[in-house]
Amino acid sequence: MKHKAPIQIRFADTDMLGHVNNANYLTYMELARMSYFNEVVNDAVDWNKEGIILAKSIIDYRRPLFIQDDLSVYIAVDQISSKSFNFSYKFAVSKEGEETICAEGSTLMVCFDYQLNKSIVMPEKWKERIMKYEGMK
Repeated sequence: MKHKAPIQIRFADTDMLGHVNNANYLTYMELARMSYFNEVVNDAVDWNKEGIILAKSIIDYRRPLFIQDDLSVYIAVDQISSKSFNFSYKFAVSKEGEETICAEGSTLMVCFDYQLNKSIVMPEKWKERIMKYEGMK
């Protein structure tokens, strides 16, 4: 996974036991997606007209996250269909130069026209940029 999004864990993300609440993992995935789109797809998106919507999300938790953790989320596109694509995620905590994977996940994203309120075929510019970045053929 090439793309790495650093995530700042906020006090508000934690519960009474000091763990990051499980719902915040979805927010971290969203932050990683936006970071990925800004770097990889960049100006090929007119967010007022077209974009992506979340159709499915899966998270496998390995160990809890805490406020003091140095968290990054690795993200990659691992599958592309005509109207959708799949992101994979790895939540990595870095400590003394070592990374520990504390969660993994995936999301199914659907390309969407916000003006017409319906799914669309993935814009060719997006597909080209993602495939080039990911080394897909």
